[in-house]
This record gives sequence, structure tokens and C-alpha cells, in this order.
Amino acid sequence: MKMQRSIWIAAAAMACLVPLNAYAAEPGGCETFAWPVATELQWLKAADSEPVASGGSLKQPPAKAIQLSLLPMDEVKFTADQSRRRKEADNSQFGGAVTFESVGEPGIYQISLPVRSWVDVVQGGKTLKSAAHTSKTDCDGVRKSIRFPMGEGPVTVEISGIPTDSVKFVIRRGE
Repeated sequence: MKMQRSIWIAAAAMACLVPLNAYAAEPGGCETFAWPVATELQWLKAADSEPVASGGSLKQPPAKAIQLSLLPMDEVKFTADQSRRRKEADNSQFGGAVTFESVGEPGIYQISLPVRSWVDVVQGGKTLKSAAHTSKTDCDGVRKSIRFPMGEGPVTVEISGIPTDSVKFVIRRGE
């Protein structure tokens, strides 16, 4: 009876762990993201990038990575609603934002980063809901890529939960 109870407890504990794995980044290398990230990988590894200070703006996303200088979390003025993850961030982490006057043609755009982070996109005063995301723990250069539907007009990308005071990221139209 005691052995049977132990088996049930172990099975219940294992069942609780399964859903958590669905939210974790999967291994599989750079070729196994849900969509191609070869361009992002090349841009993120390149020495050439567009430097932008947090709160800065660009006319459109460049055809290269953006090197965003970040601030301590309590110094950043985010426009997006405080997400649960951002509320949990501590002041040892950094965040920042950059605004684009336009992304170009309306459509699905992907934002890719080499580190674990939280990304919000604001357009027209509203936080956009992501269309999809993919992440890998064993791709040297790209950790996650998130897709957002973007329309005409200014777009603000807000990045938080970064352990260092700068981060490279790429924003470009999805393939």
C-alpha cells in the first residue's frame, strides 16, 4: 500500500512537470526554429550594427542588427502595459525601448534576440499580441524570435529582463 502511494505521488509529480516543459526553450540547433533565422543569425553575429540609446528612434528598421543601450529597469519609461514578467524583473536587470517611424509595409515582422528576454511591441497606443514565437537553447547567436502583426505608423519595441546594459536585436519582415 505504501509502495503504491509512492508510485502515485511520483506519477503526479511527473505530470506536473510536463506542462512546464512546453514553455521552456527547446534544444535543436539554429536550423530547427519554427521559421528561418539565418539572416538574423548573420546580422546578430556581424560586427556592424546600428547603435541606439534607450528611448531613441529610427526612421525604419535597418538591414542589420540594432545595438540597443539599456537602462536599469526602474529608470525605463515603458509605454506598454506592465506585463507580469516585467513586474517580476528586478533592478539588477536592464531594459529599453526604440521607436520606428514606420516598419514599412504592414505585415508580420519578427524580432530576434541572442538572449532570454521579454519583448513588447506598442503601436497606436496598444500593446500588440504576438502572432507566434520560437526559441532554442542551443543556437549560438539567436535565442528567441517573436512574430508580431504590424501596421502603418510608428512602432515601439520594448525589451526588458536583460542581464547586461545593452542588447543586440533584429527586426525584419517575416519570411
